[in-house]
Amino acid sequence: MNSTAVPRGASEPFRQLRALRRARKLKQEDVARKAGISREAYLRAESGQADPRMSTFLAACEALGLEVVLAPQHLAADVNAFIASRNGGVTAASMAGQAPAATPTAATSPAPATPVSTGFASGPGEGHKPA
Repeated sequence: MNSTAVPRGASEPFRQLRALRRARKLKQEDVARKAGISREAYLRAESGQADPRMSTFLAACEALGLEVVLAPQHLAADVNAFIASRNGGVTAASMAGQAPAATPTAATSPAPATPVSTGFASGPGEGHKPA
C-alpha cells in the first residue's frame, strides 16, 4: 500500500480524519498528543486495526478542530449544505480532497470559520442504547 492510500479496514469517520490530518500536513503523533492518546492507539484507529471507543474518536476530532453534530439522516444533506454556506463552500470532506457522497450521512466543515461538524445520523425515530 502506498503512503496516500486509505486503509481498507478504516471506518468512514476515521478515513475522513486521516484525509483531513494529511491535508493539514499533521503527523499522527501531533493529533494523538493533542487528543491525549497514544500514537499507537491513534494509528490503530486510523488504519482500521482497532474499533476505538467513542471517546477516542471525539478526542481526535477535537484535536483536529472538529465538532461532532448528530443529525437525522434525512436532514444530513441540508446540514452539510448549511455548514458549507457558512464556510465559503468548504467542508471537511472537500478539504480532504473527497467528493461529497450522493446521499451523505455525515455533515462536515473545517474549523477555521466555524467548527467542523461530523454528523452521525440515525433514521427518524431511531435511538441507540448506550454500550
